Amino acid sequence: MSKLGPISHFPSPVSCDSLVLQGLRCEWGAGVLNLVSLLSHSLILTGHWKFNMAPHGKEFSEDLKKIIFALHKDGLGYKKIAKTLKLSCSMVAKTIQRFNRTGSTQNRPRHGRPKKLSARAQRHIQRLSLGNRRMSAASVAAEVEVVGGQPVGAQTMRRTLHQIGLHGCRPRRKPLLKMMHKKACKQFAEDKQTKDMDYWNHVLWSDETKINLFGSDGVKRVWRQPGEEYKDKCVLPTVKHGGGSVMVWGCMSAAGTGELQFIEGTMNANMHCDILKHSMIPSFWRLGRRAVFQHDNNPKHTSKMTTALLKKLRVKVMDWPSMSPDLNPIEHLWGILKRKVEEWKVSNIHQLRDVVMEEWKRTPVATCEALVNSMPKRVKAVL
Repeated sequence: MSKLGPISHFPSPVSCDSLVLQGLRCEWGAGVLNLVSLLSHSLILTGHWKFNMAPHGKEFSEDLKKIIFALHKDGLGYKKIAKTLKLSCSMVAKTIQRFNRTGSTQNRPRHGRPKKLSARAQRHIQRLSLGNRRMSAASVAAEVEVVGGQPVGAQTMRRTLHQIGLHGCRPRRKPLLKMMHKKACKQFAEDKQTKDMDYWNHVLWSDETKINLFGSDGVKRVWRQPGEEYKDKCVLPTVKHGGGSVMVWGCMSAAGTGELQFIEGTMNANMHCDILKHSMIPSFWRLGRRAVFQHDNNPKHTSKMTTALLKKLRVKVMDWPSMSPDLNPIEHLWGILKRKVEEWKVSNIHQLRDVVMEEWKRTPVATCEALVNSMPKRVKAVL
């Protein structure tokens, strides 16, 4: 007893390492057992240990395990240790037996709480989600509860879907393609898959687009912290009626940009024919006799007046499938042009027209050439 000293001499809370790990040993007798019993009661009352009749499955702390091992090493049996420390005899026995098997006091690694959903339920969830891609996590959870009778929260369902490999994403927008459109697009790709770059370099691509005064109609993103939703640098200013815009017709080839024509009012077949005569023809003849003209199947482009004009001018027109803007490289050139225009921060329509024309003329030839060179890849992607 003189080696350990009275209980009042221990600091509060008492660490069992000061008793066990430092090798303080003595002959265990009734007095020492009473000391351990009083010490365990004291630690329980102070809240340092909470092992009095621990619930089933709860692991002992490392300090408590070391005291159990020390008592067992000094010759005490399971019942005596359990009675001294006010523990379950079976838990003491399991603790000592586990130490004898593994040789360590550390708890074995665990996988956490068992999954609430079985593998069969997860397969059912996968079938539901793949069958209807627009079902929300809450809807899938409700369906699972109706079929299996097991209540599942929406967050649990999201985690399960993530583990399966399904993630909620914003759907991509694309033209609505009917079977006739798909067949026509496939036929176009099959006809053009053998064409070399010499053919694509002699194609004049054309299209119309709208350029807004206050930025594009696309989705924009900003980097922000929580609570900065309405800071000036984190908002996208809007004005009534869009603030104005301009419609333009343009053309391009591998040799660079062609003419750019602003469209005033509503475009019809007569206006389109005027654009072809004054803007398209000069750009078309620069490509040589093997030049091919491309435009989409807009009603103004396929009208009798437009068809007759192109035939009269001996312009060879490429057969173009409907609903296929992703095949036209000028679509990407419009995106590049709009991003360049946004950097100018124009304030009125007149400035917008000047900036659009200036940026169009400043477009590098290498940019147009790179877009045209992507045509074999586009055709291959369709196939």
